[in-house]
Amino acid sequence: MFQEYDQIEQQIAEHQAKIEELQEQMARAERKKEGVIAFDKALVNLAAEYQMEEEELFVARGQQIVDWLVGQLNDESAPEFVQSLKARVARSLKKEGETPRRTRRAAASKSSEPKLDTGHYRNPYTGATVEKKKRNPKPLSQWIEEHGLETVKEWKI
Repeated sequence: MFQEYDQIEQQIAEHQAKIEELQEQMARAERKKEGVIAFDKALVNLAAEYQMEEEELFVARGQQIVDWLVGQLNDESAPEFVQSLKARVARSLKKEGETPRRTRRAAASKSSEPKLDTGHYRNPYTGATVEKKKRNPKPLSQWIEEHGLETVKEWKI
């Protein structure tokens, strides 16, 4: 009977220690919350003092913000808003029918080469004939550089 009483007292002591630990955590969180509020007020005051808009502050720190967000994307312990932002971007890209990979591939596959229809082209000055299948052959690219795209388009036979 006394043993059961001692066990209950020990459990109460453990719970009280846990309650004290949680209260300390809550006090630290409250202090941080107060710090965020004070930081925000100080930022607003500084912006007003230097006649800056809030957007200008974000633009000035834009690259650091982007770098931080990118670093958080694959972190499972990232704040909830990062996961929410990631989901929103994915939905937006899906609506547009794009994925991040396709976007990168499309940018890489777009060449600076001018577009000409497939077929044969004859240079009236030299009489040389070139066949274009997929990409512009070297002579065709040189002709475009020398005479311009619109002129070379007229040389199609």
